Amino acid sequence: MINSFTIILTSTFLSVIVSIFAGYTLQRFVFRGKRLFGNFLITAQMFPGVLFLLPIYLMFIFLQTNFGIQLVGTHVGVILTYMTFALPFSIWMMKSYFESIPRELEEAAHIDGCSQIGIIFRIIIPVSLPGVIAVVIYSFLLGWEEVLFASILTDSETRTIAVGLRNYASTTSTYWNEMMAAAVTVTLPVVVIFLLLQKYLISGLTEGGVKG
Repeated sequence: MINSFTIILTSTFLSVIVSIFAGYTLQRFVFRGKRLFGNFLITAQMFPGVLFLLPIYLMFIFLQTNFGIQLVGTHVGVILTYMTFALPFSIWMMKSYFESIPRELEEAAHIDGCSQIGIIFRIIIPVSLPGVIAVVIYSFLLGWEEVLFASILTDSETRTIAVGLRNYASTTSTYWNEMMAAAVTVTLPVVVIFLLLQKYLISGLTEGGVKG
């Protein structure tokens, strides 16, 4: 269970950091390819994740064969995979949420001598906290319940809890008592997180969902 927390919390943390900066850049700045990048984020949500399984696996094998970078069976490989699926929606959610933040706040901070990085950490992130928490919950749940990619990209040392549940069932028998106990253990963190942060999740999704 600790192993799963390490993988999923790391992917969640990195997804949130990247989403904040990418969403802010996409919303506040004008650059070449901005529209194309935004369209790519939306298009990425149109395809089922299973279509990316073989390409990601082959890419990992290619990196291992040609560059000696081992990603299959490692924490890094699973973290990168989970980030791949969390980032498109997370970036678009943060971009939409940043639209609700008045530019005057940033202009006032600039006049007071605050740097751009300072503005993001001192003003933008605190003001957009509901959106950030919504991204945290989304990224965490996405990794916590994922089975298909974790089954292929992990081994006995790096498998997640969702994959570990399958060990209680085989072709000859199923350990129902142990499986149910493990399922309850897996479900509890999700229930607790949702109950504690549901108001932020609802606020973040509604604020970021009506703009585009």
